[in-house]
Amino acid sequence: MLFGLHLDPAAYALVAMAAVFAAASRATFAFIIFAFEITRNYESVLPLMLVCVIANLLAVHLMKHSIMTEKLARRGLRVHQDYEVDVFHQVAVGEVMNPVPPTLPHDMPLAELARRIAAHDPAISVHLAWPILDADGRLAGIITRGDVVGCLEQNPEENLTVLAAGNKRVVTTHTDEMLHDAVTRMLSHDIGRLLVVDRQDPKKLLGYLGRGAILKSRLKRLDEERVREKGWLRRTEKSGKSN
Repeated sequence: MLFGLHLDPAAYALVAMAAVFAAASRATFAFIIFAFEITRNYESVLPLMLVCVIANLLAVHLMKHSIMTEKLARRGLRVHQDYEVDVFHQVAVGEVMNPVPPTLPHDMPLAELARRIAAHDPAISVHLAWPILDADGRLAGIITRGDVVGCLEQNPEENLTVLAAGNKRVVTTHTDEMLHDAVTRMLSHDIGRLLVVDRQDPKKLLGYLGRGAILKSRLKRLDEERVREKGWLRRTEKSGKSN
């Protein structure tokens, strides 16, 4: 007994044991239930919850890894411990794509495109690949900087058009498709961009999805998690000063 509180000394050992293991394993709730199951004492629930939560907070602040992942971390394997949904499963292609990508006419000379690339034309240099449109403004193909360099090295004297030098088989995506599926398609085809087309009309170009837009979606989510919204009290004070 301590200070007349009529507490069983064994309860201190039980709570301490639960706190140590809960903090070390990062399984706080599981050890609260485990310790309660041992004693079947309802009076121990509140001390268990209080001490285990405090111990877990200290462990998270002072320990980078739990005892479950420390050995893996020493071997160079990082185990992600935060429970969060991948942003790529939540963002659609239409939210991050470029809706007005620079396009090229099908009969544009390849030499003209090379000249504009070398001159750092801002209308061209924004991307590393460009959709090619036919005479009716419909998608006919795509050409990359690699295609331009390769064709000029092999046939420097020939008057090729961008359509002849490009690729007519275009890998596409849709505005309502999740970024996860789009990124998977990019990786499987070993490409760095996708053209966004109408689901009902594959020749109707709607946008351009590049690696930069994908990274920006991740950065936007990180910013949303870090930036705090102003509370109602601060907003009230600000509105009061403006009045």
